[in-house]
Amino acid sequence: MAVVSGIILSRLKIPTIIGYILTGVLTAYIFGFRLEDSESLNSIAEFGIVFLMFMIGLDFSFKSLSAMKQEVLVFGGLQIGLSVAFFFVVCFYFLGFNFATSIIIASAVSLSSTAIVLKFLNESNQTKTPYGTASVGILIFQDIAVIPILLMIKLLSDKDSNMWALILTTLLSATILLVVLILPGKILAKVFLKFSAVMKTDEIFVGAVFLVVLGAAYISKSFGFSLTLGAFLAGMIISSTPYKYQVTSVLVHFRDILLGIFFITVGMQVDVIFLLTHFVIILILVALMMGAKTLLMYLFLLFFQGQRIGMRIALSLAQIGEFSFAIFLLASQHKILNLTLDGGILKAIFGESIFAHITPEEIYQFLTLMVIFSMIATPFMLDKLDKVTDFFLRYMRPLNLFHIGKKNPEEKVLEDKKEEKSNLEGHIIVCGYGELGRKILEYFKGCNTQYIAVDKNYTRVEQGAKDGEHIVYGNATHRSILEQLGIKRCAAVIIAIDSIESVEHIYQEITSLAPLCKVILKTKKSDFAAQMKANGVYGVVHERREIAKILSDLALQAANEQLTINEE
Repeated sequence: MAVVSGIILSRLKIPTIIGYILTGVLTAYIFGFRLEDSESLNSIAEFGIVFLMFMIGLDFSFKSLSAMKQEVLVFGGLQIGLSVAFFFVVCFYFLGFNFATSIIIASAVSLSSTAIVLKFLNESNQTKTPYGTASVGILIFQDIAVIPILLMIKLLSDKDSNMWALILTTLLSATILLVVLILPGKILAKVFLKFSAVMKTDEIFVGAVFLVVLGAAYISKSFGFSLTLGAFLAGMIISSTPYKYQVTSVLVHFRDILLGIFFITVGMQVDVIFLLTHFVIILILVALMMGAKTLLMYLFLLFFQGQRIGMRIALSLAQIGEFSFAIFLLASQHKILNLTLDGGILKAIFGESIFAHITPEEIYQFLTLMVIFSMIATPFMLDKLDKVTDFFLRYMRPLNLFHIGKKNPEEKVLEDKKEEKSNLEGHIIVCGYGELGRKILEYFKGCNTQYIAVDKNYTRVEQGAKDGEHIVYGNATHRSILEQLGIKRCAAVIIAIDSIESVEHIYQEITSLAPLCKVILKTKKSDFAAQMKANGVYGVVHERREIAKILSDLALQAANEQLTINEE
């Protein structure tokens, strides 16, 4: 059912996430199977979020934070701060929800969908543009903010304990956890993965990665924190090692499967009758929420990025993210969404709040459905992002709100040129770091050429790293490895590998990802050389033919020199 719905929705350019959610809805509605009926399914689903946080940790390091200080700390901090403050005021002072409910709802609504937005940026080749960089920076900050939000749920749910004592205990435990995981944990993880990589067996390497992730997750849980915090720290630890690309490659499918199960469990919690009864109200709430998030982000991005880029970023991040599902579910389980009404403007006006008779289960349904509908709307908006941006900039300009940016009327042209320039990286990817690969890299050094090499032999990679080469550990036959190496933005790919099967596999993956990519390879086989030329390979070097030509030229040169000497 999940596969069928995923295929149909992908044809409509709707994320497969929605297909998984619909599968859960149909499973619960048609077969009467509810999440509470299977504790094991709930436990498995939790690991989807665990592995998502691990993958996010792989892309985050203190080095990357330093390179994106403004995008992560300034843009991300302002986005989270303004959104949480605004939605807290709405929930607490206007709607009259209690403090705990208001702060949790505000925090969860401030998050955006990392899965949907990053997928769009990668597919549209905009990750390295000013718009893409700022969007990624905000998403990184949001993903990190999930950790304190989850900790906050724990603090708010323990009403009998002393709040300050609990905070101090939490900070102390967090410090110990960081010391345990980051210092000895980094050393142990590197040694463990190194021995696994040297074994040259994919199964052992995958098992080692699982052990590192789950080990860190359960260490985190033993200190009273969430599994996701440990997984995130494990990702950060591995991000600074040569294994980063290969780890990403082998885990991406496990993550997607487990995330799929997680979203199925989300769908299983949707009350179809409630959805049909409150459909219009839900759509109105989603529109108001996305509009408010867009406006809040635009107001501060306007001064940093200008009108057009600021609006594109704000529209792209207007939805509520997948982590909000986990936050709302955890808050519901801890009885935080109890909606104890403390007053509010609505109560003062009408004498009784319109939410006075809504149960915690109903508010959970409202929140979950708002996340789902905002995520459904996002792909359609991203697909027409430039037109939607033009619409808002054109029709809202009379309000004079859009005249305070820093860009001139030619901003669209200038931005397009800047984005075009930032995409032209022009690096060369070298697959294989054997004797030939090393010689190629030595030549590139003298030519001041930007390049990156990849090899699945860890001993070679380790030696190359010691020699100062830009080389990563990974299997070039894996599609995700090529994507991470920037296959769509490179100038050329050299396949310096002997195995014909591997060369064919790599070439097939390259052509499926980047059909116009220029590929250069070498071979000893005449028939294979002819086959690859017929397939459209940019350059095929026939080793024996080229060596024969060089030897023949040298022999003829020697003969001519001898003839000259004899004539003299």
